[in-house]
Amino acid sequence: MTKLTRLLAAAGLATLLAAPAMPAMAAKIKIATNVADTSNWIAGAERFKEIVERDSGGRHTVEIHANGVLSGRNDRVELEMAQAGAVEIIMKTTPWLAQLHPDFMVISMPWIFPDAATAMAVMDGSVGERLNEHLRSRRLHALAWGSGSFFQLYGNKGPVKTPDDIKGVKIRTPGLNLYLDSWKAIGANPVAMNFAEVFSALQAGAIDGGISPVPLIYSSRFYEVSKHVSLLNFSFEAIGFIASDTFWSKLSEDDKTLLRKAAAEGMAHQRKVADEEEAQLVKRMQDAGVTVYTPTADELNAFKARLEPVLPGFRKQIGEDLVKQVESEVARVTKN
Repeated sequence: MTKLTRLLAAAGLATLLAAPAMPAMAAKIKIATNVADTSNWIAGAERFKEIVERDSGGRHTVEIHANGVLSGRNDRVELEMAQAGAVEIIMKTTPWLAQLHPDFMVISMPWIFPDAATAMAVMDGSVGERLNEHLRSRRLHALAWGSGSFFQLYGNKGPVKTPDDIKGVKIRTPGLNLYLDSWKAIGANPVAMNFAEVFSALQAGAIDGGISPVPLIYSSRFYEVSKHVSLLNFSFEAIGFIASDTFWSKLSEDDKTLLRKAAAEGMAHQRKVADEEEAQLVKRMQDAGVTVYTPTADELNAFKARLEPVLPGFRKQIGEDLVKQVESEVARVTKN
């Protein structure tokens, strides 16, 4: 290296050292969801907002947009907005995410989880990471998982104690074949319908009932137009707190760490709220004139027996290895 080269190199280094540090990126983080602003999902989003704004010193701000106000209450539009970077974070359930990849259906397998705590422990481990790989391939990142609780049966006809009580009854389910075929095997007349349309369909008599977790039955006011609920614990759903890759890829590693921490704490709070409020919401619905029925073990086994012909096909569609992985994780968690 010549003397001139050494001088130029030293001058360049001095210039770099003297230059002011680039300011860390400030972001306005929009969270979009189609659930009501009274939902426990929003409790998780609010805790995330609190932590992000506090720990970033106000550099990042968080806006929560519930009731589908950004997407016109259209789930597909909401997803596409996230993929395009028009919103930074969306909240989506595993049944809905099964439209992106069939592996997500494994969380919805009927009666695969004994309780919400076990389901969440499984989602926090290798199964949740495996599912997140499918999201990353679609320019999305699950930062944390929350509890959507178990699907229960609600309707105008009841109380439903056995499969025969729901024979031919028109009920709304999510649009997965897992739900449609399962409830058809049980004896009902299941139809797929956008979640945002359910209340008006119940009110108009276009459907006689449906399946949803208790918190959504309450926050969406379905109990006002369907006066019977049967607590079947039919199927579990997890809630993905999902970031857009367009947004995520612009963040520093420190900010990514901050957002992961805030998401984990936010959805841990959501799980706690969901767990605590379920019994309270059942009581409130009963006080409003709703009949809430818990089937006996024999009655529940009659529902399970109706599914025996269809479940092997879904195990094959999802992949026997993944179903067995979940079953193994459930056994491990419940043993400890």
